Amino acid sequence: MPSKMSLFNKELFFQIGRSTGWVSLVYFFTLFFIIPFKILMILDSKEDIQFYQTKTSLFEYDFQIQMGLMIVIPVLLAVLIFRFLHVKQANDLVHSLPIKRDKIYHHYALAGIFLIVAPILLISIILLFMHFFYDIDSLFTVMDIFFWAGTTLIISLLLYTASVFIAMMTGISAVQIVLTYIFVLFPTGFILLLFTNLNILLYGFPSSYYLRKQFGNLSPITFAAELEGRIPSWKILIVYGILTVVLYGLALFFYKKRRLETASEAISVAKLRSIFKYGASFCFMLFGGVYFHMISYENIGWTVFGYGVGAAFGYFAAEMVLQKTWRVFTKIKGLAIFLGIIVFLVIGSQALGFYEKKVPKQSEIKRVLVGDNPSFYFNRQDGFTDNFYNPKPIKDSQNIAAVRRLHEQIIADKEILKGSKNDLSSTIFFIYELKNGKKVIREYHVMTELYNDLYKPIYESEEFKRNSREIFMVDETKVKNIRITAIGPIGKEVTLSNPKDVQEAISLIKEDVLAESYEDSVYFQYGRSTIELQLGGENSVIFELKPTYVKFNAWLKEKNLLDQVKATSEDISKVVVAKGEFSPMDLEEVKRKVEQNGDSLTITDKEQIEHALETAGGNYRDQYSYAAVFYYNNGDDDEVLYFDEAHVPDFVRSHFK
Repeated sequence: MPSKMSLFNKELFFQIGRSTGWVSLVYFFTLFFIIPFKILMILDSKEDIQFYQTKTSLFEYDFQIQMGLMIVIPVLLAVLIFRFLHVKQANDLVHSLPIKRDKIYHHYALAGIFLIVAPILLISIILLFMHFFYDIDSLFTVMDIFFWAGTTLIISLLLYTASVFIAMMTGISAVQIVLTYIFVLFPTGFILLLFTNLNILLYGFPSSYYLRKQFGNLSPITFAAELEGRIPSWKILIVYGILTVVLYGLALFFYKKRRLETASEAISVAKLRSIFKYGASFCFMLFGGVYFHMISYENIGWTVFGYGVGAAFGYFAAEMVLQKTWRVFTKIKGLAIFLGIIVFLVIGSQALGFYEKKVPKQSEIKRVLVGDNPSFYFNRQDGFTDNFYNPKPIKDSQNIAAVRRLHEQIIADKEILKGSKNDLSSTIFFIYELKNGKKVIREYHVMTELYNDLYKPIYESEEFKRNSREIFMVDETKVKNIRITAIGPIGKEVTLSNPKDVQEAISLIKEDVLAESYEDSVYFQYGRSTIELQLGGENSVIFELKPTYVKFNAWLKEKNLLDQVKATSEDISKVVVAKGEFSPMDLEEVKRKVEQNGDSLTITDKEQIEHALETAGGNYRDQYSYAAVFYYNNGDDDEVLYFDEAHVPDFVRSHFK
């Protein structure tokens, strides 16, 4: 009577444990010393316990070590356990055993899973006992333990099964390691490269907008890198769990199809070799284009050169891996065909004028967002804290028409703007929401001063101000107090806590913001003091107190508070003004030019200093004809500000005539 083969071969399982169990032991003891043992040490130190009470999860205990273990141990185990596939003698020996392939696979794969799971579960049990016997809720809770264990298990198992899957695709262990990390990082890296290149090739492509989305979640490694101080979405972890099961099944499928003689082959599946070769060529081509685009200061000729060099490097590198020799440089037929296809696609992309020239018709637009920072337009759900408000789109037909005029002019000036892009250019986004539910999103880098006449009607409109300025996003009934702090080393600060004063101050600031001109809002981008509206807890809104806030400044003066919230002439010993061409990008260079200018004006009169304080302004992207260095009384501190022709005091202008 034939004997039945047991589903579980304990000798095979123990043999796997004897050869690779040391990795699991190292993992356990390392985790033990950086989490439970460290917590015991913290309990003996009052200073440490106060510090660690602020931690939000167990991942914050030696996070760098935890992350290193999380992304190295699973891959290392998969490489060691399935090493037999890549060594001919071991490959022949294992497959000569009277065991079916699927059973061999399950024994090896499940042994690896056990060696990963066991240390994590043991550490979790130890932590649960510690929580039961010690009063340490301030350091971590039971839910923290389950959160840590569940997240670590899911990410580790996903990386493990990904490496097992790659083990079936190759016959060399070193290649398995490299391809595993390429495989798990590929979605995030490829999208980053693709969107960056589309931004190069297509004028107006909003790469910054798309790259601010949660692409970090596409790779377990980038996901793990953000676990410190973060509560990740369980939806992402569930998806990772499903992918783990899928990769486990795919690895089994390819293992059963795998030919034994492919041991020592770089790519064991013949049909994947062309995909590997041309995939490497394409990815290196994208990287080469981006690299040469950046180092050549966005010269299109060097960018094209980068595409060619990157493609050739990727192609020959892949050939060397596949052929296991460096003598591959005569095999250029495939590279020539590949480059021909790429040239055709690049030329085709440049012919996509309909994308670059697309501005939705007025009748198609439901509303539009315009601004310089796309991150404000997302409702973040990934555990990070952003500004508590999001700017609102504008709907008024006249304002939409003004936005379209600005957009059309930027498109018309394509060649001018692409040729003049520099550090002083700023980003502008147009996000159109159409009546059919679609969106048209564009991103440009522009010299803002070229479009002041087109920006002005948009930024001065009441609707735009109410939908985008911080003060209008606040429910004034929820403001606990207002703190006004002077900028500089003078230590002046006033707090308004009376509810009547708070509401009156907010009302006056709103009136001043609505009355502010576009020119003043740009010129006085940085005020002399900051206003912080405290909403309770850690929530607050901070913005500048500007000289243009006429009504609010008058109100402060009436209450004898104005001199207590800003620098005055009594705080300044002197002001030195010079005329020339000044860029605020390098403050030390500006200061040096002012101090070494032989025709500079030194102001010591208190009235003139006060007038200079009220009229000085500037922002980081404009050029100015006058620069002024304000020296504080303590002799150690100074501040660099600017005057434009519209705001320069008469006594300064007359000096330089």
